[in-house]
Amino acid sequence: MVVNGVDIEVERKPIKNLHLAVYPPDGRVHVSAPQSYTDEQIKLFVLKKWVWLVQKRKETTSYTFQDKREYVSGEAHYYKGELYRLKVIRDNTCTFHVDILGDYINVYVYERTTKESIANVLWNWYKEQITPTFELYVTKWEKILDVKVAEWTIQQMTSSWGKCHKDTGKIMFNLQLAKKPLNCIEYVVAHELTHLIEQNHTNKFKHILGTYLPGWQKIKEQLNEFPL
Repeated sequence: MVVNGVDIEVERKPIKNLHLAVYPPDGRVHVSAPQSYTDEQIKLFVLKKWVWLVQKRKETTSYTFQDKREYVSGEAHYYKGELYRLKVIRDNTCTFHVDILGDYINVYVYERTTKESIANVLWNWYKEQITPTFELYVTKWEKILDVKVAEWTIQQMTSSWGKCHKDTGKIMFNLQLAKKPLNCIEYVVAHELTHLIEQNHTNKFKHILGTYLPGWQKIKEQLNEFPL
């Protein structure tokens, strides 16, 4: 359901009253509604709560994925949950590449390379480095859950850690996860693959995830609280 351009996740349950919730990090809106309620009744309920909803979404999306870094030497950057300092090494004789030495992520570029190009070099490196990790976890959780992913990709996403299209079996993972601890990456993989069984965040979904990944709630908190 879409209200004023905002996607609303609706779950009809055997309850008496409507409940509206907004979840971090992407401001996802969820409505639990009695089974007898029509779409129009639910939309009206959401509109009555609109001022609160907009404010709550602003608060929860403070986990913004927007890249506001300057990509200069000394800047803090994370990789797999570890903090590093960026070192931009400008040399017209080098080839663009990235390596880690001690506590530094070194980015090798030309003298006049722009901030945007430095960012692209670094993000391409992140994607190259983190792809085997996703391959490992996707294969692992396909076996655990007895599901098959038709296709998965890693890309920059602005509002969620991952997205599963149950009808096509395709899954997208947020490239920003390369900065997160490994247990957080695995949680997102497990979470998205569980959607191949249960599309919505129902009690069944939570039961499946909890059965195979006990304590996932704590990992989710860590994921959303850990700096980017």
